[in-house]
Amino acid sequence: MRFALVFAFLAFLAAPLRAEVRWQLDCKPAQISSVTLRGVEGAGAYGYMIFTLENRTGREVPMSLGVWANTDVAGRTYRGTIDPVVKAHLEAKSGKTYKTLTEIRGEMLADGASVEVLVTFGKLDPNVDLLDIHVLGLCDRVYRDKGRTYVEDRALVLESARPGDEYARQYDLIKLKKAKWVALEPAKELKRS
Repeated sequence: MRFALVFAFLAFLAAPLRAEVRWQLDCKPAQISSVTLRGVEGAGAYGYMIFTLENRTGREVPMSLGVWANTDVAGRTYRGTIDPVVKAHLEAKSGKTYKTLTEIRGEMLADGASVEVLVTFGKLDPNVDLLDIHVLGLCDRVYRDKGRTYVEDRALVLESARPGDEYARQYDLIKLKKAKWVALEPAKELKRS
């Protein structure tokens, strides 16, 4: 009986401790590249990224991601979407089926599960040499720490480059240089009303 009471007391203490932990999904980029074809925006080189999301948090978590890319060309950014022509081409080429941001939005990812996601960026400007891809929604944005509640948007930034000369840019490979976590704004404490 004593052990049951001790176990119940420890379980009671563990619940607040679990609330203090901020979950984070693993994001492994499989490929960042471009493909030349006639997509929704017409003929050209379409940028895309394939990545694997894996949940090793110990619990089921919701998926709601945002993806965009900043470039070295002033005023030129790309929003992560899906071009059905690019998706069909890549699935036929690889023999795999990829999920899109729209398909996974609102779904729960079970602990230990993974999913392959395809994001397209539309036709890439041939003058773009650097592409910093931001993936938002990989970690809990509202979290508790030492009894206080905070909100912070963090993004995984995949810094990539398209080295090569100025000719036939659509054939130059896009290479991942490094990945880093960036806080889009400092964490703000949520006050109770």
